[in-house]
Amino acid sequence: MTNPICKEMEPLWDRYLRGECTPEEERQAEEHLEQCPACQERLDQAMAAQAPLVPPTTTEQAAPSSGKQQRWMRRAKWRNRVSTAVNLLSAFILLSILSGITTGLLYGLGGSSSTSERLPKVLGTAVGMTVPNLNVNSGGVSTGFYFNLSMDYKMSKQVGRQEQLYGILHGDMRFNLLNVKREWFGGGYQSNLYFAYPETPGSLTDEDRQYERDRDNDVWKALEMLPEGTVSELAVSLDAAYSLEEIYAMFQTYDMDIVWYAFDTGLEQDSARQGNFLSGWSGELWGMSSDLMLRYASYSSGLKVWGDGPAKEQAFLRGLQELQKNERWVRKLVHADPKLQKRIEYVSEHGARSYGLIVTGPTKELLKLRENVHITRPALGETDWWNWYQTSYSSVQY
Repeated sequence: MTNPICKEMEPLWDRYLRGECTPEEERQAEEHLEQCPACQERLDQAMAAQAPLVPPTTTEQAAPSSGKQQRWMRRAKWRNRVSTAVNLLSAFILLSILSGITTGLLYGLGGSSSTSERLPKVLGTAVGMTVPNLNVNSGGVSTGFYFNLSMDYKMSKQVGRQEQLYGILHGDMRFNLLNVKREWFGGGYQSNLYFAYPETPGSLTDEDRQYERDRDNDVWKALEMLPEGTVSELAVSLDAAYSLEEIYAMFQTYDMDIVWYAFDTGLEQDSARQGNFLSGWSGELWGMSSDLMLRYASYSSGLKVWGDGPAKEQAFLRGLQELQKNERWVRKLVHADPKLQKRIEYVSEHGARSYGLIVTGPTKELLKLRENVHITRPALGETDWWNWYQTSYSSVQY
């Protein structure tokens, strides 16, 4: 279909095509063509239909005017530029498609051992084993163009019987170079949870012990003041490192859930001698949540809440071994050298024994732990309104 001629160009069109315009008319036509895509397109159609645009000249005819030559040169350049742009765009689209296919194969081949499967598992395990009661749950992994892989997973903790969302764990990989970012819903993540490693003889002065007793009493008083219709999160340090079966014998009569275990990996004593508490993200505190134990346990039928201690202890060792295989990813989350080989050797030789727990339940039930002789230090975490029951339905919108 031929485009209509603009009114400004109509009286000049035929003479312009034949090259019979005066210099002034030719200048007017050139200026109009530069600003009117419709007339430019009609000109291209006329060029293709006439080819050549003007009748062939005989040997007796004069050479084309300089204006005609410039016009032909400009049209040729314009066509060349359009052709180059189309070729570049086509090449870019083709390259993007090929890179997308290659990226999917690069990160997706290997099934459960592929990068797209291992990355969220390793990062989720690193968070769950170094930050008390923080779990990496639902999310997804996607591959893009030019060897890019990204993951976004929600981070939450259990307080009472409900999971509370705290942020998103972002992972971005390009050419196997990983960048990890934590996005917290409240702008930051504050945790008051910590553990004190079982005291070694002579490590504390009488003044230090009195100071710690005062702080511990503040925690128990806070639990006393909280209303009965609340649930709380509490970190409790123990007087020694125990097997999980021993811990269940000590605490199974309490109406509470153990959601995280702090395990002795042989290096915690160094921090204890320096008078330091063990807290999350530091690389010095290592443990495992109950949810994470289910992923690493060898029991396909699940684990008992107050039992299956040996299977849970083996799950902790498997978690350490999984992190060691991908230690360069772990270092993106853990602030200090994780020293995983030393920890694995210690746990393999001595077993996984716990010196601290994160428990959650009715606040007044947790207050009863004050009388337990095996608890040395309490640390109060989050508190929420009563939710100590199983809901039949829940929904979260984002």
